[in-house]
Amino acid sequence: MLNNLSEQIRDCYRHAQNCARKAAEQGDPNLKQDFLELEESWLFLARSFTFNERLGDSPDVMNRRKSYEFVQGLESFVLDAQRRKIEGE
Repeated sequence: MLNNLSEQIRDCYRHAQNCARKAAEQGDPNLKQDFLELEESWLFLARSFTFNERLGDSPDVMNRRKSYEFVQGLESFVLDAQRRKIEGE
């Protein structure tokens, strides 16, 4: 897990950008919507981390890690659905 909060923020923006790109590439409207929702989740998480960084160290570090891991898991789920659709499963 990333220890540096600024690094986490950059990583969230990178994930959001990747999701936006994947949404733009989608022909399936459901997968497109999933990627757009993931993009919004990553952006929300980045803003949350930025807010917490401005407040200074917070006892809420574990919740931030869980949120990050949760959104990462959602992204993996959607990417897996995309892979299955491409492979015709």
